[in-house]
Amino acid sequence: MRRVEGQFGPPVAAVWLEDLGEWVEQRYVRQLRTFSKGAFRHVDFTARMTPIENGFDLHLRFEMVTHGPVGWIGAHTGMMRRSVLKVIATMEAMLVTELAAPVTSPDDPLQAMAFDPAPLARDIQIRLDAALALIADQIVGQRDNQSLADRLGVYLSQTPESWLGRIRPLVLARKWRTDPDRVVNLCLAAHHQGLLRLRWEVLCPCCRNASDVPDNLADLPHAVHCSTCNVDFEQDFSANVELTFQPEAWLRPLPTGAYCMMGAPSVPHIKVQRHVPAGSTLAVDPPLKPGGYRLRTIQAGHQSDIEWDGTVGFPTILATGDQIIARPADTTGEPGSIVLDNQTDRNLTFVIEQLAWRQDALTGDRAIAMLAFQQYCPEQILRPGDDVAIANVVLLFSDLKGSTSMYEPLGDGAAYNLVRDHFDYLTALVAQNGGVLVKTIGDAVMAAFSDAGSGVQAALAMQTGVAGFNQGRVDGGIVLKIGLHQGPCIAVTTDQRLDYFGSTVNVAARLQGESVGGDVVLSHDLKSASGVSDHLAKLPDGALGEEEVNLRGVEKPVRLWRINLPNGL
Repeated sequence: MRRVEGQFGPPVAAVWLEDLGEWVEQRYVRQLRTFSKGAFRHVDFTARMTPIENGFDLHLRFEMVTHGPVGWIGAHTGMMRRSVLKVIATMEAMLVTELAAPVTSPDDPLQAMAFDPAPLARDIQIRLDAALALIADQIVGQRDNQSLADRLGVYLSQTPESWLGRIRPLVLARKWRTDPDRVVNLCLAAHHQGLLRLRWEVLCPCCRNASDVPDNLADLPHAVHCSTCNVDFEQDFSANVELTFQPEAWLRPLPTGAYCMMGAPSVPHIKVQRHVPAGSTLAVDPPLKPGGYRLRTIQAGHQSDIEWDGTVGFPTILATGDQIIARPADTTGEPGSIVLDNQTDRNLTFVIEQLAWRQDALTGDRAIAMLAFQQYCPEQILRPGDDVAIANVVLLFSDLKGSTSMYEPLGDGAAYNLVRDHFDYLTALVAQNGGVLVKTIGDAVMAAFSDAGSGVQAALAMQTGVAGFNQGRVDGGIVLKIGLHQGPCIAVTTDQRLDYFGSTVNVAARLQGESVGGDVVLSHDLKSASGVSDHLAKLPDGALGEEEVNLRGVEKPVRLWRINLPNGL
């Protein structure tokens, strides 16, 4: 329960207690408010949806017990009834609009709204159009930029305010059926141009609502308290810190606060949330899709993660003692029914949470490893002495073979020009493959990628392109040594730039030292990562070989894979 103050019903002050709500996706919603001040004693709203042939029946029930003279007047003059009928009419209009709209994507059935926001003022529209044109022409630097920028403009100008408080780029990419990195780049560029406000959401591990939302990495907290769930948790940059956006106030001023803070619309990943009394069972029937799910209760306690393939019934969720157990479904029960079994001596609120929300989360570690983040967010730096843990990053180190001995025959000026040109060459390839240049160290380069396949692709492009880089040069050209590794590390700010430190960085640098030139050396962990095999399958026969070596500073022998690319082939 939580205590709320505000206005409810007639324009008088009200204070009420509100439970966390109940719902079953596409089947049931209930919200109960019990008042200690105002025109009501309690308000109870319930909605039930029953599938029928070629449609569904929707049953709405409002129960309002009034209190005091204002409540008496509202009830006896029909004001309460008219308010309820207005809500029902609004819901019906929205449903009719949605059902009339063509469904272009099964993953995004919600296509329209019954009531469009007012058009932007002329001066605001002009400013928006100018910024979008600049983004498309000069910043994003990808094909079909104007179309994508225009789509963002339509979204920002026509989307209802309640949807704009938390813009998630990966969700937009899925709905727009386009490359996720393009949409992330678009949003970062829009932030750079003053259209979007960048926000770091620290998500509660239970409700996934944002408990702390700083605008800058420097303000990211280490420890957070969620007042809704009454839990304390640590900030985890790779798991519960998500980069989101919302329009700047000049473009679309948003109301403060949150709508239905713990209602179904604000937590779409929670498919079921139902109260079950002690010693009781309850059957629910949400139309769940196969995938990963977390089974838990609102109350503090254990949880259980499962992977459901959809070929058999969803497991029964059993609460006993302090455990949540996924028990094989009773095949004799009603098809599609899920049993919530509370075998404890306390009332519990069961939750079935879909874990696919992770796929749509632009986590902090992924964001800072993108070139667009470095380009468009130079103000995003950590406080001196602070660091954030990165669960996984792909690191590439390169160096020039024989670079020390080349300065004397070439002379300092010519050697410097060669090194500088080779930096430009590598930087362009890192950017083309979605990575970010972290720093240069002498003649060496350190780059980071959020995706293993992109890192390997960049390394292969570097080696195969060396022949073209060297062609026609009077200074003799270069021979590249490249090593890659992936794993956890920490990110810090050095010299006003984000940098990486830890054993993963050390191993990646040591692997580069194992390169003989003209080859690419991969760690076994990276070679086995998702997305790498597709690139390795295109190599000539015999180009890939396995070795075991001792690396300086590493206690045990390390397995590595060497890609030999003779003559840049």
